[in-house]
Amino acid sequence: MNKRFSVISSKILALIILTLTLTAISTISEVRCEVDEVQAIRLLREVYSKLVEAEGSGADILNASLQLDKALKLIKQAEEDPRNSDRLISEAITLISNVDSMIPTLIEEGGRKTFFKNLYVFSAVSATLSSIILSYILSPRIFWSLWLRAKSRWLVKIMDEKDSVRRDDRRRG
Repeated sequence: MNKRFSVISSKILALIILTLTLTAISTISEVRCEVDEVQAIRLLREVYSKLVEAEGSGADILNASLQLDKALKLIKQAEEDPRNSDRLISEAITLISNVDSMIPTLIEEGGRKTFFKNLYVFSAVSATLSSIILSYILSPRIFWSLWLRAKSRWLVKIMDEKDSVRRDDRRRG
């Protein structure tokens, strides 16, 4: 009976160890998934901060923000569906990494757009001011020269006080 008791107790002990091992493995897997989620969320926050800086430099961040939104939705789906969480988290991390690699290009394009916008505004203001100054300086000359050309053939009659005609006078300047 002692031998039989040791066989049964060894089987029970093996069953207990097996149960504990399976529980530990599932707990480790859940902890690993939670660590991946935390890592993905931390990475998402970092990339979002970089994206805000890129927007401040004038970059067009619409597509990048849509990809980050999709990654955030994948992370939320991973929390709701633990069976597919590894796949969803890896897709989210891939999207976040793609956005992170796009940011330097976006910043460069934003700087270029800002430069050309400033150049356009400066050119428009300069052209407007120069046309105003030129018209102020040249308008009287142009107007009077055209006036004199148009009126150069007119005859002026000088009348004295008694409404008598004294002489015909062509005034030229």
